[in-house]
Amino acid sequence: MNIRALLLLFLLPIVFSCGKKGVTPYPAHQEPPSQGFVTEGSTQIGLASWYGLEEHNNYAASGERFSKHAYTAAHKTLPMGTVVRVTNLENGRDVIVKINDRGPFVGDRIIDLSHAPAKSVDMIQKGVVKVKVEVVSTPSTRSSNYFDPEYTVQVASYRDNANASILKRKLDIEYSDVRVESVKVKGDTYYRVRVGRYSGKRDAEKAASRLRKKGYTTRVILE
Repeated sequence: MNIRALLLLFLLPIVFSCGKKGVTPYPAHQEPPSQGFVTEGSTQIGLASWYGLEEHNNYAASGERFSKHAYTAAHKTLPMGTVVRVTNLENGRDVIVKINDRGPFVGDRIIDLSHAPAKSVDMIQKGVVKVKVEVVSTPSTRSSNYFDPEYTVQVASYRDNANASILKRKLDIEYSDVRVESVKVKGDTYYRVRVGRYSGKRDAEKAASRLRKKGYTTRVILE
């Protein structure tokens, strides 16, 4: 009897501890670690958010009037006017949007969708989701990866394309990459004369400084 009693006392804690492990049906919630983003060729994978309620009817970085109903988005480096396909990797839904603004500037998010496209891929309620961004088309003539930041020096901006063309021909004598790019700002069209493409902002600022010494009013911008 004493041996049986001792065995019973030894087995009871094991039986109860096994029973307790089966009581909790769900593991404790843990936030997944931040993975940043991955860029490969013309595709980028990372986190997306959405915006547009407070910004509605204001002007975007491109000079266009921002609309929460338009299928547009903000990106840190993609050239303005670039068209991308954004796929919500959590449900497989995708949408085509045009880049017309800069951002997002929060954490490691890679793109901010306007309200309408965000709604179409079902991310309004969640707010932030993992997405794949694929370049469909771009007006840029640059040859480098579109997701890499690239800077240029803006020498002048005219309302008259003829004046922009005259300055371009003058700069063509000294510089190999001079171009005139048109942009709409608050409904008006401007023709901007830009020189060079630089992967680093410091190199662009050096070029801008040299042009300023020649009498030009320059501005370094992210293409």
